[in-house]
Amino acid sequence: MTHPSPLSDHSLQQAANEFSTVILPWWWENGIDRERGGFFTCWDNRGQRLASEDKYTWSQGRFVWLLARAANLARSGVLDLDVSADDLVEAAQRGAEFVLQHALLDDDTCHFAVAGDGTPLDQPRSVYADLFVVMGMAELGAATNDDHWTRSIVGLARRASQEISEGTAPTPPYAVPAGHRAFGPQMILANTVWEIASSLERQGRQQGDVLQGLRRCVTTMLAHRQPSGDFAELMPTDPADPLESLVARHRVPGHALEGLWVALLSDELLASHGAERTSGPSTEEMLDSIGVLCEQGWDHEVGGLLHYVDRDGGEPQGSTVGTEYEALVQRTWDTKLWWIHTEASYVTALAAQRHGHELSARWHQRIWDYTMETFPGRDQGAEWIQIRERDGEPLDTVVALPVKDPFHISRNLMQLAELRGSAS
Repeated sequence: MTHPSPLSDHSLQQAANEFSTVILPWWWENGIDRERGGFFTCWDNRGQRLASEDKYTWSQGRFVWLLARAANLARSGVLDLDVSADDLVEAAQRGAEFVLQHALLDDDTCHFAVAGDGTPLDQPRSVYADLFVVMGMAELGAATNDDHWTRSIVGLARRASQEISEGTAPTPPYAVPAGHRAFGPQMILANTVWEIASSLERQGRQQGDVLQGLRRCVTTMLAHRQPSGDFAELMPTDPADPLESLVARHRVPGHALEGLWVALLSDELLASHGAERTSGPSTEEMLDSIGVLCEQGWDHEVGGLLHYVDRDGGEPQGSTVGTEYEALVQRTWDTKLWWIHTEASYVTALAAQRHGHELSARWHQRIWDYTMETFPGRDQGAEWIQIRERDGEPLDTVVALPVKDPFHISRNLMQLAELRGSAS
C-alpha cells in the first residue's frame, strides 16, 4: 500500500552529508589501528585524546559493521564517499580478522575486551559484545558475498540466543536486577537476527529458520509494550509484583524507539517472503507507540529526550533497595545522550516515510533539529560530543563503556540516507 509521505527530504539529505563529510572521515583517520588491526574507540567525549588503546569487543564488532555497511551503501549509490568501497571492505576485513583471532573463544563466547595487541583483559563477559560481533560479521558477509564471515559466528549467535531466551545471559555493563526480565537483551537479539536475515537475503542465501527466529525474537521483545503504548524496560517475573518500585516504574524511551524500528523493518522483511508477521501489537499500535514514547521522553523545559523517565513522565519515582542500577537511573536520568536522539530521529522518519504517519513526521523534525543543534562538536570537540548535560552542555563522563563509539550515529545517519525518496 502506498502512503503519501509527510516528511521532506531535507533532514535525510543532511544526515547523508553529515555522515559522509564529518563522521566517517574522522573515524577513518582516527579510529583504525592500521598496524595491529582492530579499532581505536577509547577516545574522550570530545574526540581530543585517546585515553587507551584497549579494544572493547562491543565496539570492535560495531566498527566492522559500520565500515561494511558504508561500503554496501556506497556501491548502491546511497552514499557519496571520499573513501572507496573496496578500501572500506578491506579495513572491515582486517578488523574482523583481529576480532576472530583475539576475541572469539572456543566456547562460542567473546572476550569483553583485549589490549591494543589483542592480549585478553580480565573483564566480565557480556552477551552484548557477542551479539555486536555477530552483527559486524553478518554485514561483512553481505559486503563480500563470502559466507566465511557468517559461518564464523553461527555458534556465537546460537549460544547468545539460547542464554537470552533462558534469562541467563550476562549483561555487563548493567546487570539485570534479580526477579526481572529485561527489554535490552531481547531488543539487541531481535536486531541481530534481523541483521542476519537481511545479510542472507542480500547474499541470496537460505533464510527459512532465521525468519522463524526473527518472528519469535521480535514478538518476545514487543511483549514489553504496555496498554498505555509505552514499554517497560524491566518487567517483574512475579505477576503479584505491585509495580511501584523505581525499577518497575522507570522507562527508557530511547531503547523502546530503537526496538520499534527493528519491529517495523522485521515485519517488512517477513512480509516480503510471505511469512507471518510478528504477533502482538499491530502496525498501527506500533506507530501510535512512537508518539507516546517521544512525548514521554521529551524534556519540555529545555528540549531533547531524557535518558530515563518515570512511566508518568519526568524524574523516575518509586521505592528502591540500593542497587547500582537504581543509583544509575537516579544519577543520570536527565542526561542527553547521542544514541537516544539518533535512534528517535530514524524511527520517526521511517514511520513518516514508509507509513505516512504525520505525528511521527512532526516529532522527527523536532528531534532532528535538537540533535543537529546540540551534538555536533563544532568548536568544542571533534566529530560529535555524544554525552551532554540536561541543558546540552558537554558532560565529560563515561556512559556504559569508556569509549566514544561511532555506531549509533553512523547507523542512524546511514539509515536516514537510505530513506530518501523511499515512500512506499
